[in-house]
Amino acid sequence: MKLTDYEKTRIESQCQPLIEKLKSHYVQENPNKEYSFLVDVYTKWYRDYLYFCEKYKSEKPNRTADEFEEKFVRLKIMNKNKFDISYMRYTGKWFQVASGLTLNQCLEMIETTPTLHPIG
Repeated sequence: MKLTDYEKTRIESQCQPLIEKLKSHYVQENPNKEYSFLVDVYTKWYRDYLYFCEKYKSEKPNRTADEFEEKFVRLKIMNKNKFDISYMRYTGKWFQVASGLTLNQCLEMIETTPTLHPIG
């Protein structure tokens, strides 16, 4: 299903309150810098998928990268009003947990299901 840029922007704006809530809960003001730490939560599109992403920063001397991104939830657009929702398992594979949900149902599921939260 191909969405217009306007439709993608509308969907992202509906996700923004949840993104802000996840940021306030998981991004720490004074993180333990001995380990990689969460600095941002955001969404981004790739083809028919809207990903919920988390960005980490590392300040360890032996780090391989200063920052890196992990995707933790994926919404697949089935049609303009229905989505499939998956989360990234520890195995590195996507696991679909629901199909045919509205965007509001997906956002509620993400908010209330810890498995669908950032690792933070």
